[in-house]
Amino acid sequence: MKCKKIAVLVATILLVAFQAAAQDPDQMAAQAAKAYNTRQYTESITQYEKIIDGGYESYALYYNLGNACFRNNEIAKSMLYYEKALKIAPNNEDIKHNIEVVNSKLIDKVEMVPELFYKRWWKLVVNLFDIDTLAIVNIILLSLALLFIALYIAFSGILIRKISFWAGVFLLFLFGIGIIAASQRNHYLISHHEAIVFTQTVNIKSSPDESSKDIFVLHEGTKVKLLDVVADWQEIRIANGSVGWIKLSDIRKI
Repeated sequence: MKCKKIAVLVATILLVAFQAAAQDPDQMAAQAAKAYNTRQYTESITQYEKIIDGGYESYALYYNLGNACFRNNEIAKSMLYYEKALKIAPNNEDIKHNIEVVNSKLIDKVEMVPELFYKRWWKLVVNLFDIDTLAIVNIILLSLALLFIALYIAFSGILIRKISFWAGVFLLFLFGIGIIAASQRNHYLISHHEAIVFTQTVNIKSSPDESSKDIFVLHEGTKVKLLDVVADWQEIRIANGSVGWIKLSDIRKI
């Protein structure tokens, strides 16, 4: 009888511990928002990061975490989370505005090399919709294309067949573009192409070697493009086109 009571007590303790560990992310987000509104920014950051560590992510979650970090004077972290939010929602004006605000406070003022016009256009196409909306658009395009193909097969009238044929070809062309855009958008979401410098001041090297020449200096919060990796060194490119090497420990990937 005594063993049964002990077993029940242990089971109860384990159940309570499990429920505490599996706390509802919505409840944690509410606690984080409450802490933010009462200017307890460190607590807010802790709660939001617990949600992310639990495997959850959304642009709103990263955006709110970026706001808390910015209010807590953690500039590099705020930039990281704003960029993560923008990666999911590339057309969100609030995120873009906050990134501009953070950029105005950075030490490094790197002028961006203008992109070729066709690269800008293609980026606009890829970022026109989020990945879920792109999937829906592609399904609609394919369905309409198949409908026009069916009309082309079903009707014998020359005018209807011509319209159905060219409409079907055009929709299939748009579907192909949509598939390529969705593929690139998904690759961008799951891969790491950029990072934020997290060291206050870091010398960028000419090669992946501590004894190599210092070619320029970067400060915390600056965004870099990721290129090659050698051991614990990362090759980077900054917005003005300059290339160099930095320790992996000095950056956080977006």
